[in-house]
This record gives sequence, C-alpha cells and structure tokens, in this order.
Amino acid sequence: MVSAPVSIALVGPGAIGGAVAGALLAGGHHPILCARTGGFERLRVEHGGGVIDEPVQVVTSPEGLDHVDVVFLAVKAHQSEAARGWLDALVGPATTVVILQNGVEHRERIEPMAPGADLVPAVINLPAKRPAPDHVIVGGRSLLTFAAGPGAEAAAALFDGTFMKVKVVDDWATPSWIKLMLNAASGGVSTLTRTDNRMLGDPVAERLVLEVMEEVAAVGRAEGAELPEDLPPRIIEGLRAAASGHVASIVADRLAGVPTEWDARNAVVGRIGRRHGIATPLNDLLTTLIQLGEPGAAGLVEPSAD
Repeated sequence: MVSAPVSIALVGPGAIGGAVAGALLAGGHHPILCARTGGFERLRVEHGGGVIDEPVQVVTSPEGLDHVDVVFLAVKAHQSEAARGWLDALVGPATTVVILQNGVEHRERIEPMAPGADLVPAVINLPAKRPAPDHVIVGGRSLLTFAAGPGAEAAAALFDGTFMKVKVVDDWATPSWIKLMLNAASGGVSTLTRTDNRMLGDPVAERLVLEVMEEVAAVGRAEGAELPEDLPPRIIEGLRAAASGHVASIVADRLAGVPTEWDARNAVVGRIGRRHGIATPLNDLLTTLIQLGEPGAAGLVEPSAD
C-alpha cells in the first residue's frame, strides 16, 4: 500500500525559507510557498553539492487554503504576528509546525497563534542569501536542529537524502542558547558597527563580543543549557578562524532600514536574566542602542541628503 504524500506549506520563502524549500524539493516533496508577493514559478537553490531548480506553487493569500500535515514557519521572529492569517488557514489539530526562527522563545511566541498544534522549535545553522525571490545561494554547512516531540522525527525525515542535515535532540536548550550567544553578541555588535564578521579581527571588538557572550551563557546555564565556561572563547576562536565577510541577517536588515529582530536576539537575554536575578548590563546596552536605531524610533534623525 502506497502512503499518501505529506502535505507541506512553507510560510516565508526568504533566504532561509527558500533554502529549506529547496531541500524539500530535493527530497521529492512539493511544499506550497506562502509569500507576501509572488512573481515566480520556479525556485533555484545553489548549494555545495549542486543546484536545485524546480517548479513551485506560490500563493500570496491564505484564502482557500486547507489544513496541511506540516507547516515550516520561516518568517523572522518579529514578523510572526503578520503570519497569523497563514497559520489560521493551514494549521489544524493534526498539524506539525516547525518554527524556523531565531531566539529561544519559539513556543511562547507561536503557541497563541497555533493552539493545540504540535510545535517543533528549530535552531538554524544555515548561511544563505537570496539574490532574487526565486534564487537562493547556500554558502556553507546546512544544519537544522529540532526539539524532540511527537512530529519532530517525521518532519526531519522529509529531508532524508538532501543537502540539509537535520538533528532531533532532547536537549534543545543547549544548541538554542549557543546560537543565541552568537546572535546576541556577534550579531549585536555587528549591527551597531555595521560590519561583517571580520570585525573579530580587531582585539577590542573581540573582547566586547566575548564579554557579551559570557553574559548570555550565564543566563543560558540558568535555563538548563550545558554551556562550559570555556565555550565563549572557543566560539570566538572558531568565528575568527572562519571569518569570511558573512553579513548577519540583522545587519542586512539594519542596512536596509527595515525592522530587526532585536527582541528575539538581544532583549530576550535581559528578560530571562531578570527572572533568574542575573545582571546583563552589556547586552541590555546593546538592546537599547539597537532598538533606538529602529525605523520610526523616537528622535531618530534621518541621514542628510547633503
């Protein structure tokens, strides 16, 4: 007996979402791509092992859509509320929602919009860029780490045989806080200085990133993450050795003048730290400065045309 194909929708086919969609296509699946704007009928994804170039179904409105088996939510954390209409249409009591977002509050963020659904938080280690809506380039190792749960293994199996490696782990706190150390520290400093990861070649910048990482690690340990004391300097060393001019997504958003993920990447550290009585002064300062630079922030002066 042939099993029925898995129905899949991917909300937010940007750089990360497009790369994930490409891997699903490579696995023989046909996800519906849910986007704010369409305009393309094929998706081209370049990765280290080759090129995927397949026709895709792109929809720009949730109207008429039915519940699906699996939803991959790939909008940025601060765009989650805008995706509510998609979730209302696509998510039913038997739907698994894989949350492809930054931060550590995946369940808290999405559960109110998908009550009763099987939520699978994911850590994304996937350097990707999108030169055009129908074109994604994956520039390195591709790894998704899913928190163990009822639908996690089945969702991971969708990527079998593709360039996308997927792990399902019981201890999701550790990899999620390791990623947050990178996002809050290196991403935070890079956003304010408008630099790429090569800024770690400067000893002053390296020291600041290291000290912010140590703050984040202290909060992560209080949340149950296994973060050895020597982990921050080891991460710094790895980043410095691999520095290649990679521009973090939050930096790209700041340069583009659009809202950033400052809450999920920085404010969350202080918010959780205060629950544990842990001070995070450097991270709190980064949070304030990044927030003050957001579009529409009070007192923000636009650059002069002179």
